Amino acid sequence: MINALVFSKLYYCCNVWSNTSEQNLNRLQGVQNFAARIVSGSKKYDHISPILKNLSWLPVRQQLYYHHAIMAFNCLTGCAPDSIFSKYVQRTTTTKRTTRNSRMLNFPLYKTATGQRTFYYKTVKLWNTLEYLYTLKLKPTLIDFNFA
Repeated sequence: MINALVFSKLYYCCNVWSNTSEQNLNRLQGVQNFAARIVSGSKKYDHISPILKNLSWLPVRQQLYYHHAIMAFNCLTGCAPDSIFSKYVQRTTTTKRTTRNSRMLNFPLYKTATGQRTFYYKTVKLWNTLEYLYTLKLKPTLIDFNFA
């Protein structure tokens, strides 16, 4: 019931509204904490981290990070619409050099905090920090992955 009624509303279009303020993210975390207490039957003042871990629920900020990572992967492997995919430009297309960082994306220059909370900025930053998943970046499509 919680998954159907609460989380479907909580994470609907999270890539769009995730640039919200810290106060709103804290409110969403409170909703998730309340749902976890209902499911687990714990009391109001019990520590919530072990309950979330026991339920295998990610906190709201980590859940948003997870959704951004999935959407970034979809955008950069061509599984997203062309209107989104065409915004991302690799460094090799602008500098014409082949370096270690040639698979990285051009980083948008936003000076304001609002600009740095946008989906585009977050996905480029996330993609460029995925050093340990370098082989993931090399795969052109989802079909090439072996999920077995």
